Amino acid sequence: MQEIEIQKRPYRHWTTLEDRRLVELRKQNIKFRDIAKQLNRTPISVEKRFRKIEKTKFDQE
Repeated sequence: MQEIEIQKRPYRHWTTLEDRRLVELRKQNIKFRDIAKQLNRTPISVEKRFRKIEKTKFDQE
């Protein structure tokens, strides 16, 4: 039986600039998958980051 090697990309921390860009693009109703292409990230990481930003914003109010 052959083993399949799965390469995992190293985690890249989000920058403030990427966070701002993400929020701006979502305000324009751009889909997560399209934002992911622009930011060179996976759609799921973009969605999770956006939800975290939104949650943090509401927790501070």
